[in-house]
Order: sequence, then C-alpha cells, then structure tokens
Amino acid sequence: MTDMETTNAHPAAPASATQPVDIRYRIGLTLASFVPGISSVALKQLLLPLQVAQLDPVHPYTSFALVASVGALAGLIATPLSGALSDRTSSRFGRRRPWIVGGIIVAAIGLSMMAVAQTTWLLLLGGVVEQIGVDTILSTVTALIPDQVPERQHASTSALNGMAPIVGGVIGLGLVTSLTTPKIVAQGYLLLAFLSCICIITFLGMLRERAVRRVQVPSFQWSAFLAGFLHPLASRDFVLTLVSRLLVFLAFTTLGSFLLFYLRAAFHLGPGAAAQTLTLFQLLSNVVLAAAALVVGAWSKHMGRIKPFIVAGSLLMALGLFVIALVRSEPVLLAAACLFGAGFGAFLGVDIHLAVKVLPRASDRGKDLGLIHTAIFLPLIISPWLGAATLNTVSSFPLLFALAGLFSAGAAACILPIKAVR
Repeated sequence: MTDMETTNAHPAAPASATQPVDIRYRIGLTLASFVPGISSVALKQLLLPLQVAQLDPVHPYTSFALVASVGALAGLIATPLSGALSDRTSSRFGRRRPWIVGGIIVAAIGLSMMAVAQTTWLLLLGGVVEQIGVDTILSTVTALIPDQVPERQHASTSALNGMAPIVGGVIGLGLVTSLTTPKIVAQGYLLLAFLSCICIITFLGMLRERAVRRVQVPSFQWSAFLAGFLHPLASRDFVLTLVSRLLVFLAFTTLGSFLLFYLRAAFHLGPGAAAQTLTLFQLLSNVVLAAAALVVGAWSKHMGRIKPFIVAGSLLMALGLFVIALVRSEPVLLAAACLFGAGFGAFLGVDIHLAVKVLPRASDRGKDLGLIHTAIFLPLIISPWLGAATLNTVSSFPLLFALAGLFSAGAAACILPIKAVR
C-alpha cells in the first residue's frame, strides 16, 4: 500500500494549506481524534483495573502497573516512528491515510486479544498491540492539522483535537458502564473496538489527501532517519513544550490510573458502585473540560496569546488534585472534578496549537508531533509504577494525588521561558 525508497534527504514538506476546511471535516477530524481516548482512557481507568483484579487478586497494583506501562512503552516508540514514516510515505492514497487505516486494524486486533485474555501475559500482549494501533492513529491524525488546515483555523481545530481524546475516553467510559457488565469485561473491550472503527470509517469518508509519488519522497538512510529524532531536541522551546506536556499528563494519568482503586479503598465501594462514581467524576470533569477547551481556544485566538492559558490551566489542575488529596468526601470529590476539568480543558484548548507553533521543521511534522505525543506515553509508563510504589510503601492515596498536583504546578513553570509564542 505504501512505497518508501531508501537516502538521507529530508522528506519534502507538504504545501501549506490555504483553503479553509469546512465544519464537516473538523467534525470528522474530531471523531478520529476521539479514538485514542475511546480505546485507552476507558481501558486504563475502568476495564484494565477490573480485569487485573480478576486475573491477579493477590498483586493487582503490580499487574496493573506491568500491563499499563509496557503498553505505554510500545506507544512511546510507535507514535514518533509512525509519524516519521508517514512523512516519508508515497502512496496514491496520500501520506497519512494508509497509516490511519493500518492503525485502526491493529487497534481492533489488540482490543479483541484483551477481551479474550485469561492470563496477565496475554492481556499484556493485547495491550501492546492495541497501543501501537491507537498511537499510530494519534500521530498521523494530528499531523493532518498543519498538513491540511490553514494557519487561521489552527487555534480552533487544535482545541478540538486536543480535547477529543479525553472527551472520547469519557464517552467510551460512559457507554461501557451503561451497556456492559463490570464482571464481563470482554463486552467492554469489544464495544470500544466497535466505536473506534465507526469513528475512523466516518473520518476516512471525509478525508481527501493528494497522491504522493515516489519521486516526491527522498531516498532513505537509517542513520539519518534515526538522527532526525534528535534534531528537534536542539530547540529550547520545543523541549520546554514537551516537558510541560509530560508533567501535565503525568498528573492526569496518576489520577486516572488510581482513581478507581481510591474509590474502592477510601469509600468502601464495590466494583459496580465504584465504576458508577468514576463515570460520574469523569462526566463532570469532561463536560467542564470540553467547555473550557472551546472557550479558551476561541479566547486565545482573539487575544493572540497562548502561554497564559496553559499556565492558568496547569495551576487549576494542581488545585483540583490538592483538594482531592486533602478532603475525603464524595461531594468535594465531584467539585474537584470540575476544577480539574476546567484546568485540563484550558491546557488542552491551546496545547496542540502551541506544539504546532514550536515545530522546528515543516518537512518533519509527523515525526515531531509524534515526539510531542510521547509526553503522553512516558507518564503512562511512569504513573503506574509511581502509584504502585507509593501505595505499596506508605499506602497513601492523598500523598499520591498531592504528588500529581506538584507535577501539574511544575508544568506551568516550564511554559514561562518559551519565546516562540506569547
């Protein structure tokens, strides 16, 4: 389906988009951006904790950390790699489409493997396959923004793309909670696979990419290809953006990975009741998140400013986490969900726009945005082990969530020195 030759030249940069994209395209792009959340957020926060508790009731935290972190390691590699290869892909279907198609096929296979897993090791293998698939989709769909969306529409489209995985995760979480049984987790995995396929098929029906001929793609040399992954790290603004994003997602994944465990331990809830409370928390958080992302995206465009919104959003997330850490009360927990969601929404409303602004080279959009997305997967590796170590050592959820709050506050500090944007 794709042809890649073999030099050390950089891939030709796609021509900058000049024609505005219509609302149908942006809706389709948002649906495709839902998929990494649909297939990962609901999985990590609900299905995986329930399944490892069934498969390994003696060491659930350790088994959860193993499966979650190894899958995230696969995503850490797959995201920049698939983005870089899509930059160099020649195909009559375009640069990104073949990778999006391949990604959804691989993701569906991985989710199906997890659905039938009767051992932790098969669950682990399925998680790796699923992660490779959805993260290929994540990198190549995001690369379509600078490829196909003109500069004047970057702010609004980036806001939709930034919030979509989180909102998609809540949609998936709500549907899994309402349409499946907590004791039969296989139903949840298959439902996620079905929803993901529907979103991608819908977007592919709207996506139009120009054919890329072999002569438009430079030849390939492994040494130069691998060295290209280090090139953007020479850009101070790129690195600061990457680190800030990493810290925010470390805060997010720490809360998300252990919230179900916290609800069961602190409030003595059974699996079904804990899943319902988790879903309510995420629903409240993400309704506020979606509203904040859209408002901040529009406000940022109007003001021509990005940094103040990311700083404020990160600090508001930290406040929500400190409230959860200090007060054990279900009403307060739900109020904190709104604080956390407002902060995360403000961050996501301009996060991808900032990332596009600090890209060092137009010809490497897919690769460099893939590197930006590694800031999601490093936290997915770190947070399960951080949480397991904290809970196995001192058994303190408040300490764990307070640490997450400090990560988010650190993200705000990283944004201040950036020079490329205001």
